[in-house]
Parts: sequence; structure tokens; C-alpha cells
Amino acid sequence: MPVFFIQDANKFPDLVHAVKPEPHNEIPQAASAHDTFWDFISLMPESTHMIMWLMSDRAIPRSYRMMEGFGVHTFRFVNAKEESCFVKFHWKPLLGVHSVAWDEAQKISGKDPDFHRRDLWEAIESGNFPEWELGVQIVPEADEHKFDFDLLDATKIIPEELVPVQRIGKLTLNRNPDNFFAETEQVAFHVGHVVPGIDFTNDPLMQGRLFSYTDTQLIRLGGPNFQEIPINRPIVPVHNNQRDGYMRQTINKGRTSYSPNSLGGGCPYQAKMAEGGFSSYAEKIDARKIRERSRSFFDHYTQATLFFNSQSAPEKQHMIDALRFELGKVDTVAIRQRMIGILTQVDKDLAAQVAYGLGLEVPAGPEQPVNHAVPADADPAQYEPFPPKAPVPDISAALSMVNTIKDSIQTRKIGFLVADGVDAATVETVKSALEAAGAVVEIIAPHLGEIIAADNSAIPVQKSLLTASSVFYDALYVPAGVTSSATLEADADAVHFLNEAYRHCKAIAAHADARQVLEATYFAKKLPEDDSEESAMMEGIVIQKDVKKLAKIFIRAIAQHRFWEREKPRRVPA
Repeated sequence: MPVFFIQDANKFPDLVHAVKPEPHNEIPQAASAHDTFWDFISLMPESTHMIMWLMSDRAIPRSYRMMEGFGVHTFRFVNAKEESCFVKFHWKPLLGVHSVAWDEAQKISGKDPDFHRRDLWEAIESGNFPEWELGVQIVPEADEHKFDFDLLDATKIIPEELVPVQRIGKLTLNRNPDNFFAETEQVAFHVGHVVPGIDFTNDPLMQGRLFSYTDTQLIRLGGPNFQEIPINRPIVPVHNNQRDGYMRQTINKGRTSYSPNSLGGGCPYQAKMAEGGFSSYAEKIDARKIRERSRSFFDHYTQATLFFNSQSAPEKQHMIDALRFELGKVDTVAIRQRMIGILTQVDKDLAAQVAYGLGLEVPAGPEQPVNHAVPADADPAQYEPFPPKAPVPDISAALSMVNTIKDSIQTRKIGFLVADGVDAATVETVKSALEAAGAVVEIIAPHLGEIIAADNSAIPVQKSLLTASSVFYDALYVPAGVTSSATLEADADAVHFLNEAYRHCKAIAAHADARQVLEATYFAKKLPEDDSEESAMMEGIVIQKDVKKLAKIFIRAIAQHRFWEREKPRRVPA
């Protein structure tokens, strides 16, 4: 997520307490669909933009390898001349940005709670190293105030239409940890861990994090020298006057642990910027320092509307469903009603559809929730948002996952449904084509071990219908074979496999001689009537006699990721 719930770090404890399990019953665990969270959110309009992201498909990614990363805060770049500009950091995945379906996400959580961890570990272990490109949005210091939002507001993005993302580097995960406790559980992340050339801004949320994350690591890792744990130790040795102390690991030599000194030749001393040292940016300030937020922080809805308007029709429907689900688990009707009032400021139709799902009327507008950024005794006119300067666009293409990369099936996992008597050639030809395109193929059968093909060859089985599930695969294929097809058609688990994959909008292929298996499904009426590529791409169902042609069209269909238009009829399989 590129934004956050709150603008000021003072609200961190309240946010965390609100989303925790409720203290009287310790429910819910690891979920936000409950009264205290939405009570807090409905009284904090600054959270609206973050809620739009959280209720979107961005919150249920297909893989860690297919999600964007963001710095959230606005940092500074400082060059060798000590000139500064503002910068936002982005990580852009080379595999594109993709999600799973909501129903699919719930089933994955129950069938394999380690799904994402397993997916990442297996990709790295197999040599399919995940890659992200580092991008930056750079704003000259002189342009800080030209936008109709504040660059230092952590609840806002800089739309890419206003400031394009420039890609300047790449991150590759090329090995798994040797020991997860040592190399991940003890990592001491801290927003203050920067290198020379990067500096901080007056973002009030970041300023609080700069303080609190040190305290966090002191408590979590048990002492002040957590930076000396091997995983946190800099590659280049650090020389300073910090010595001894609880759990100190470095053995310092010499008599001096202070500066200035003559006994140690004046060393170590603080390196200057020209020598590669860190130097804080000399920011010019001509204003009063107060504990209040600027008027430029008080537009809480424009960017939430931008995000919603930028989504495709299926993505918008997913957000409506997510809000209905979350608020539907809130017992206090007044909280639901208050939240719908907030949604009226984002989009009237969004508010109406969520209200319909909750059986509530749409209010004329929001209640006047407490705005914690405004002092109680302040003149309200003083705290109206600034008039627009450089308005945000109506739609930002970068905010919709529909516009992500769809030209590759690299690392996609494809399940082959087979049984004894399968035509081995229709298995091997498609398998070879998919693997050549970078996909991973797994053979799924009614039983583990081996299945015997029609030519009496043995085909190893990776998963059985009992141990596998369609939610673990990006697409399914049914090869030819008279006996195999008859077995699968009569197997309720195999038919359910296909029904579920169709419901989750995935590409499905079958050899023309295995069409009977697909005709046993609930989507039989949706099967293409001809074998043209255009018909196949309409519904994402490929049925071909020519195996090489089938593989070619199937690869193109898988690359589309999902065929979300299937959701329109709202027909749910058995």
C-alpha cells in the first residue's frame, strides 16, 4: 500500500488498539471485520484513502512476487552539492501486479495458510528469482506546494500522471535464508536506516516512526546492540565511539572511546559528506513550529475517489463486496451507517450499493466525525482545505491492476487433470510448451504414485485430487484419453476442481476428445461452439483438437491472468 491510515504518529496506538482483537472476547484474530476497528475508521476521515486500497484486490495478491512495494513517506534525495529534492520510492514487480478472487483467498487461507510463504520459497529455490525494479518519483524542492495535496501527507500518493515513476535499479531475491530465525525473525527494520544521499522530511507520521522504531527494536530484540546481530550488521565495518553495553559483540581496541581525542590520533571522527559520510540536509525554515497539521492535510476524499474511479468494473464490484463483508460483520448499526456516510464522499453509487447490501438507507452525507487534526477551540474557517492548485487527474491508469503486465506466464502454476488411460502425447506436448514459456506444471490424478497412459507408459503424479485444490493453480488442462475422460467425468472431485477454477475466472483448456469432462460442469453452456482463438479468448476456455494450437492459445489465455467478466452472472457452482 502506498498510503497509510493516519497522518500523525500520535494516532498509532489508537489505530493498533482499534484493530486488535476486542478485549472482552479476544475476537477476531487476524481480521479487521469488527466493531472497534470500523468505529475508529468511521471517525477518522483521513483513513478513507487507505480503506479504498485495503478493500481492493491489492489486498489479496496472487503472490508476494506479484505485488508492488512503496516507501509510503516522502523522503529527500540530497546530491553532492547538498541540493535537495523530494522523492517517493516504488518497487515494480517484473511479473506484473495480480490478485486472487475473494472466495479463492478465503479457501487458500483454510487449505494452506503458508500459501504465500511456500510460493516465494519455491520460486527462489527453483531458480525463478523474483525481481522488482526500483522506481522514484522526484519533485524539485521548488515545486513542493504546486499540488492540491501535501507531499508530506502519508495518506496521499503522487499520481503517476503528474510525476512519472523513473526506474533506476533492480532488486533480485536470489537465495532463500539458511535459517529463518537468524536471517528474518531478527531483522531490525527501521525507517531511519538510510544511506548518505537520502534524508528525511517533516512528514509527521515518519517523524514519529523515526523515534518509535528504535524503541521497538530495543524491546523486540532484547537490548541496545541489535545492529550487531549478523543479519543487521553493515557489510562495511562501522567505526565509532560506541563501546561496551549490553550484548555488545564487537571487540574494540585502543584507549579512546570519545571525541575529540589526541591519544587515538583523533580517530574515529564523523566523516564529512564529501568523504562518503552522512550529513543532514540544511533545510531552510521560516515559520512557527506548532503541533498542528497544515490546512493542506485536510482533503480526505479526493484521492479516495481517484482510486475508486480508476478501477475497472470488476475491481469496483470486488471493493463493494469487500466493504459489504467487512461492515456486515459489524454489530453496531450506527457504525455501519456512519461508514456509509463517509463513502458518500467517495462515490454516491459505491455508498448506495454498500448500503443496499447492509439493508440501510444512504445518508445525505457523513456525520461530522471528530477531526483529530483540528484543535477543539480553533476557528473552523482556518481549517478548510486549500483551494486546488494542480488538480489530480480524474483517473490514474497506474492504480488499476487491469493495466499491469499480461504478456507472460513465467512461474504460473498449471494443473493437469489426468487419470489412467490418458493420452500421453497430449500431456507431454502441452507440458513442454508451457514449461518452455516459463510455467510450472503439476500432474493431478485421483490417486498418488503413477498413472498408466493409454500407451502403457507411466506418468508420475505430483498431487491427488484429495491433496490438491484448484485454488493453488493459475489454470487447468484436461488432456485426451477415452478412459481418462470417463473417469474424470464421473469423479465429483474432478468436476468440482473445474467448477471452482471457472468460478475464480481462470483459464481452462481441454483437448477436444476430453470435452465430455467439461460438459459435466455447471459452465457447460459457456463452452465455445467453435475452435477459433477469438471464441477461446472470450471466456478463457480453450478446446482444440490440434495440440500445438491448443498450447499456443492456452498460453495466451493464461497470460491474461483472469477473465473477470465471468463474475457478472453471479452464478455460484455447487
